Amino acid sequence: MPNLLLDIIGEILSRLPVKSLLRFRCVSQDWRCLISDSFFKTLYNNLSTEKNPSSLVITDRTNFYTVEDNSCHKLDIPFLNSTELLGNWWREIKVLGLCNGLLCFSFSDANGGYQYRDCIYLLNPATRELKKLPHIPFEIFRYHSPRVGFGFDPMSKDYKVVMIVYYDDYRTEFMIIQSNVWVYSSNSDNWRKLGDDIPVAELDVQDSRTATVINAAIHWMLYTSCSIFSFDLVHEVFRELPQPPGNSGNSCYRHMAVMGRCLTVFFKHYKQNYSLIEMWVMKEYGVKESWTKQHIIVNYFGWEFKPIEFRNNEILFWHHDNKLVLYNSRSKTERNPGIHGLPITTFKAYSHNESLVTLKGLPTSSMVIGQKGKEED
Repeated sequence: MPNLLLDIIGEILSRLPVKSLLRFRCVSQDWRCLISDSFFKTLYNNLSTEKNPSSLVITDRTNFYTVEDNSCHKLDIPFLNSTELLGNWWREIKVLGLCNGLLCFSFSDANGGYQYRDCIYLLNPATRELKKLPHIPFEIFRYHSPRVGFGFDPMSKDYKVVMIVYYDDYRTEFMIIQSNVWVYSSNSDNWRKLGDDIPVAELDVQDSRTATVINAAIHWMLYTSCSIFSFDLVHEVFRELPQPPGNSGNSCYRHMAVMGRCLTVFFKHYKQNYSLIEMWVMKEYGVKESWTKQHIIVNYFGWEFKPIEFRNNEILFWHHDNKLVLYNSRSKTERNPGIHGLPITTFKAYSHNESLVTLKGLPTSSMVIGQKGKEED
């Protein structure tokens, strides 16, 4: 087939959903080679990150869902109903991070927490490929719930999971006296410890929040303040970023996200007849003077909320009353996004970009592929 024609076909295919590409691999050997080509995958993934709006991934207690054409569809992942998990009747999916179309998750315990020996998985919702990570090769005692983040190192082309484990004082059970940092590398398929007793301030952890990934770094806010700490995935060091100016530390609730490719922090305050959200956007990454504030008045009064993504001058929020809300910052109005088939039980929503990143090519301790992710030969 002429190269020019293949180039045109490639441009067309790069704008189609992943499930269509999985079927089109069967059209011809040329199409299979094109869709499997690393350059095409990179092109596809780059275009996917530019889509507005992006896709959504929904989780309830035990299942994953994707949203297509404003309809919510349950993903067919047989592993979630496997005998390995059936004994854990209290299990609940806990998303630990999202990056390049991959989702990192585990299962929380009966108290909603996560333990360092709990299994961690990587999932590509578009292809249904799932990978189980190995355990940390070390027994840890007297620790707080670890903080976990997931991201991509563009220099080594390595997907990494970072885990910060805090040790407490056995006399108080609350005072943290030490912290260790472990990093999982998908290239080597193992965990390694970064030095001994690396001082890391106590990072915030909430069930509805995941660590925020931007600029090849994972970001958390501190548990007791509005300070922002990042983990550089390339150099594997922690840094503190300048926080938004002003009196934001007095907010009742805060959340961090990526909005319009910028690190964004939300602070929520309750007033007499409405709740006020301060939205701070870091226009230039790492530059304190680039923080820009916007005020958004929202009509609902729920304690917990989560900003998900920008959608054409609107912000999609997940609200703890088990609903999604689109807020227009210009008209200061809100509306229902009109997504049908959402779970009737408690759910959470995450912004997601479909990708062709495959877990098959990674070193594997355990691989499970959902039925719809198999090649349709």
